[in-house]
Amino acid sequence: MRAVLSVARRAGPSEPAARSLNSLLGIRSALDVLGDIARLRVVDLTHPLHPGIPYWPGDGYGPFRYAQINFFEHDRKAAGLFEMPAHMGTHIDAPIHFVQNGTSVDCLSLDRLLKPAVTFDIAQRAATNASTLLDEADIDAWETRHGQVPRGSIALVRSGWGTHWGKPPAFRNDADGVMRFPAVSDGAARLLVLDRGAVGIGVDTLSADNGEAPDSPCHRLVHGAGGFILENLANLELVPEQGAFVLIAPLPIVGGSGAPARVLAFCDTEEQ
Repeated sequence: MRAVLSVARRAGPSEPAARSLNSLLGIRSALDVLGDIARLRVVDLTHPLHPGIPYWPGDGYGPFRYAQINFFEHDRKAAGLFEMPAHMGTHIDAPIHFVQNGTSVDCLSLDRLLKPAVTFDIAQRAATNASTLLDEADIDAWETRHGQVPRGSIALVRSGWGTHWGKPPAFRNDADGVMRFPAVSDGAARLLVLDRGAVGIGVDTLSADNGEAPDSPCHRLVHGAGGFILENLANLELVPEQGAFVLIAPLPIVGGSGAPARVLAFCDTEEQ
């Protein structure tokens, strides 16, 4: 993974190859741009980690664990040890999750982790049908309102399922052994990633594929195209359908199929 994300576009034939940061930012310093960003509304899309959060059922998975290893009383400092599956809490799935020899989380390009966001709302359907999926018709309706999904976007799917986050059995919704929660159809994934050029998809549920989807078709399609998937996002009801951008900061686990991530959305204020 590159250690620095360049803000430069490719120079044209009559332009110099090297340009200063000030010229790239329109003769504005990086701190000036930071001042602009500070005036935006920041939404944390990350669930806090603790032992009571939901997790994927199956061998090798288990609750988040945190243990204190240094104590002020004895060590004059505090420190702890945590243990968790890589695909737990708010996290990112890298292509290698479902593609042999695909890109691992530490090798995700930085320029794909800071992108405009488009948000699709299926919460009304999800309230009465736990197995509802984002489908092509939802994307068509969004594009009727806002125009075509911009290439390079991250597509967020707001289902309202996060209201169950504090009750893991309800969040998994698997009393009969089959997990049922809102997810993404393979047709919608195909339209977003292959046709519109979205770099990733994010959901507020355990997975972009629910337990009724054989062989995880959304994962296989998105990862097969080199895209990533964000799962267990929080607070998507605070993100507008368009006009926001998202910053994703995953732990760079070498060779990792995924990692916990802090995910932030930057949105216009109501006054803007």
